[in-house]
Amino acid sequence: MDPMSAMPAMGAIQTRCWAVLWLVALAACGSSPGETPDADVQTDATDGALGIDAGYDVPLETWSWVDVPGMVCGNGSQTGIAINPSTKSQKLVILFEGGGGCWEAAACYGILIPVTASHLDGFNAQTFASVRPTFFDSNFMFQRTDPTSLFHDATWVFVPYCTGDLHAGTQDTVYDALGQQRTMHHRGANNVDAMLGRIAGFPASEVFAIGISAGGFGVQLNWDRISAAFPNVTTHAFADGSQMVPIEAGRWGTMNSRWAPRFPAGCTDCSTQFDRTAAHWRAGPPPKGGRLGLVDSLQDGTLSLFFGYDAAGMKAASLVIGNAMTGTQAAFMVDDNTHTRLGQPATQTSTGVVLKPWVEAWANGTAAFTTVGP
Repeated sequence: MDPMSAMPAMGAIQTRCWAVLWLVALAACGSSPGETPDADVQTDATDGALGIDAGYDVPLETWSWVDVPGMVCGNGSQTGIAINPSTKSQKLVILFEGGGGCWEAAACYGILIPVTASHLDGFNAQTFASVRPTFFDSNFMFQRTDPTSLFHDATWVFVPYCTGDLHAGTQDTVYDALGQQRTMHHRGANNVDAMLGRIAGFPASEVFAIGISAGGFGVQLNWDRISAAFPNVTTHAFADGSQMVPIEAGRWGTMNSRWAPRFPAGCTDCSTQFDRTAAHWRAGPPPKGGRLGLVDSLQDGTLSLFFGYDAAGMKAASLVIGNAMTGTQAAFMVDDNTHTRLGQPATQTSTGVVLKPWVEAWANGTAAFTTVGP
């Protein structure tokens, strides 16, 4: 046999070995006492070790829930990440969940109005099993058995959103809830740090950080830290329904006060207004940062409600963000009031550009990745 003909096989063996070593390093606690793990989400019921050298096999290409020390939800309960590893490639996808936000007692605790942020009372393996169909099972990017699916061969990591702060908060805030002093742990940024600390040993060849709604804001606010966790490879960012428009001044001030949000390192004016983070990345991506994609529904009704806009004002602000994205940054703009679009890959701009191939162009770095629409 020609020695060179064996090289691909050796590369595959090396990939598998690194993946196994990483899974060993990923060892963490499983489900909490008294919980019954979902049949489709693997957890360890013994001592939580997820390393195969300890005798606990982490199944490839299926989901496992991993409690991560340092990750907490709004009520202070521990949370973690879900992981679906593959050795078919060394691509790594980190998906940030969305789900509203809160910065006042009424919205955080459901006083007279519904709670406006997801999972503040906890997120565990069972919670993940309930949201997984929406984010993965029916999504065109995450079909293991379809070789044409964008990330069929990648390792997938899911980051829950349960702190109400766009994955950016750094403090505990005491709210007066009908005379009761209640503490909300707005610790989204700290959760990102703990999550990255847990997965940073993965020998990625390329990293794709994708966020939905509040998760998309989280990706943009933490792009530099995600990239720094994988300093030897390129980290691409994608935000669905997460255009960083200016927020009504009073709300923005309250968000800053209640969350103490963390902004990209080196951005000296990001705290002054929400859109300054978008401007910061337009000036240049973080070290080893790659492409930044945005799905931008110009009249987004959900963002309008949260950020204090009418439809016309939201459209004007969203156009500014989308049209400014050039080069390695691009926006897919549609002129309607929907919120998030990755679940509708057949979405088209008024000029007939289809979302699915546009997202694939973002991932693959082809010429079709350019600002389009509305």
